Amino acid sequence: MNRQAMAEQALFQTDEMIQETGPRLAGTSASLKAADLLSQKLEEFADTVEKEHFFLHKGAFLGWIRILVAAYLLGVLFLWIALPYVTALLLALSLSILIVQFFYYKPMIDKLYPKKTGCNVVGTIEPQGDVTSQIIVSGHHDSARIFNFFIHQPKLYNLRVTGGIALVVFLLLVSLFQIATSFPTVDLILNILVSVGFLLTGQMWFFASSKGTPGAGDNLIASHMALEIGRHFKQHPLEHTRVIVASFDAEEEGLRGARAYALAHKDEFQETPTTLLNVDCPYYLKDLFFLTTDINGTVKLSDELAEELVDLAETLGYFAYRQPIAFLTGGTDAAELAKYGVKATTLMAMPWSNKERASVYHTPDDTVDKIEIEAVAASLDIFIAYIEETDKKARI
Repeated sequence: MNRQAMAEQALFQTDEMIQETGPRLAGTSASLKAADLLSQKLEEFADTVEKEHFFLHKGAFLGWIRILVAAYLLGVLFLWIALPYVTALLLALSLSILIVQFFYYKPMIDKLYPKKTGCNVVGTIEPQGDVTSQIIVSGHHDSARIFNFFIHQPKLYNLRVTGGIALVVFLLLVSLFQIATSFPTVDLILNILVSVGFLLTGQMWFFASSKGTPGAGDNLIASHMALEIGRHFKQHPLEHTRVIVASFDAEEEGLRGARAYALAHKDEFQETPTTLLNVDCPYYLKDLFFLTTDINGTVKLSDELAEELVDLAETLGYFAYRQPIAFLTGGTDAAELAKYGVKATTLMAMPWSNKERASVYHTPDDTVDKIEIEAVAASLDIFIAYIEETDKKARI
């Protein structure tokens, strides 16, 4: 099957599954149903199929936002009653939660939220000979919560988010100033300023909806692309390279599914040289690139792998580049496996910064018709070529 036909099949299967499951927030029956359906598809061709369940705390990943807003409001009130040290304590704690929970994706407040079950789906296609390496091709099947800021005044997204956080930092500095010294007139002006600032910080309370997106481009299409690659190598067996098809759950809850998978398989990564080819948001062919860092720049991905894939893409006639992930734009599943020594990168195909992203990203418009088939076909072409090249080198 040529790459165009594979892309058409992946898009069709993605649309069909969305019609059956609807939005698939992690920790819901819809996301678990998607895992069941993907498992059934894998059983059609994979040598082994596993559904790996894990626990997550639904809603915890974005919980820092409302904590920040509440801390700001209380902090302002304590300033007005001349208790700046209480304000400083509240703001320092809320900013610590922001840094740990979002900058580093660590589960600082997870246990404050309801415990739910997630499910990763993993299928393995064995080579004909001895295994000398394994390549994981992955996506995630859970869908994101709708980000209201991407629907209402999306051009102000960066101001509303970065500006809101900056005001929290400013309030902390104001409280420290008032602890250190006292100038009644200055204090009054500062109190008025931070009170007015709540108009910006306070609206962050409504940043995310409780509803989920259809999640076609972010990121169910990637799971079906992985299935198509697995099916291809079942029909065209490799000599020494094991291909693993993985669809992770709870990516939108702070990569919790990929984290559970990496922890469960870390010993296998040491036993067999492992590469991860992850896909996230493959919308537009002209914006195709490979990540060299992850989780807000705190995790190193493989420069070597990204460069190899860029070179291979150009050989195949596609424009591609590599770049570190932008600060405050989050992370991808590749990070969790990279932490355990896996040679990893994520292919993306959309503008990726707080100033510019796909117009359908984290909105109800994230449907199959918004994904360019050319982007899907090119991604399949590049990954299949890379896997074939890797296996050829293993034979030498």
